[in-house]
Amino acid sequence: MTPLVEEALKSLTVMVNLSTGILHPSDESAAKEYFKALYKEGEPLIGSEVTQWAITNGWQPKHGKELGDLAQKIGSGGRVVIKNKGMLRSNIIQILKDRTTNA
Repeated sequence: MTPLVEEALKSLTVMVNLSTGILHPSDESAAKEYFKALYKEGEPLIGSEVTQWAITNGWQPKHGKELGDLAQKIGSGGRVVIKNKGMLRSNIIQILKDRTTNA
């Protein structure tokens, strides 16, 4: 997993209600926006890595798997519909890059 993907997952984990994972439409939209932005940036999204990271970092196993499945779908070019667009700032990738270089 790249540092940029990990930083996005850290940010998403702070936003999401971990007891429900990405079941809430706002949480699902945020996850989709993060993964689409990472995909556009050329970052590899490997479902098994995302699932393992999520479970290790406080996500319930079934919610971690859902997150990993979503990452895999977007990472392999699958299309998703984002119901609540604008959950993230337009410069989110630059913000994440800045965090990884300052860490």
